This record gives sequence, C-alpha cells and structure tokens, in this order.
Amino acid sequence: MTEANDIDRVVRALKTVPEKSLLIVEIANQVATKGGELDYDMLIDRQREVNLAVAEAKAYSQATQKAIRALSELPARRGEANV
Repeated sequence: MTEANDIDRVVRALKTVPEKSLLIVEIANQVATKGGELDYDMLIDRQREVNLAVAEAKAYSQATQKAIRALSELPARRGEANV
C-alpha cells in the first residue's frame, strides 16, 4: 500500500466515528440524584430513550475500534528531518 492509500484509509475510518457527546452521558446526568446515584425509577420511565442511548454508545465503540485497527495496521514510517 502507498502512503496516500494509508492516509485515505485512516481518514475513512475516522469519519465513521460519531461525535463524542453521547446521549447515555446526558441521560446519566439528568437522572442523577443529589448524592450522585442514579434514580432507577426515572431510568425505567425513560427506558426507550435509554435503549437508544445504549445502542448509540455501542455504535460509537465499534466505530472507534475500527479506527484504532486501521491506525494500528499501518506500517511504521520514518520521518524526514527538516534541517
């Protein structure tokens, strides 16, 4: 593979990684009690939204793993010194 192909592969992999603001984090912040625990009754009431948030988090994880694999499979290259 050429360096240009390697770069294209990495860019394509990184583009599949969604934004890092995940719904599951927002929900956890919204249902936290003053003591920092989760209010399970509120989570039950929002079960459909929680399921969506879990699916989103899993997709983010899978896309991130794909990007990591693409980066880790690249051959090491020596940089040229700009003197």
